[in-house]
Amino acid sequence: MKQVVAIHQAMFEKLLFDEDASVSLDLAELFHDAAKTYLQISERINETYLSHHSLQD
Repeated sequence: MKQVVAIHQAMFEKLLFDEDASVSLDLAELFHDAAKTYLQISERINETYLSHHSLQD
């Protein structure tokens, strides 16, 4: 997960903060990809948490 965050951070910095940066379709694609990735991570965490708690009950 740390690697995913680091990659997204580097990509956001490049697309947002470079001297030549402008809002582009690349930025929109990055937001879409990041959102999808973080939703998948969230779902995996939820599944793990719920299965762990159902085993304890």
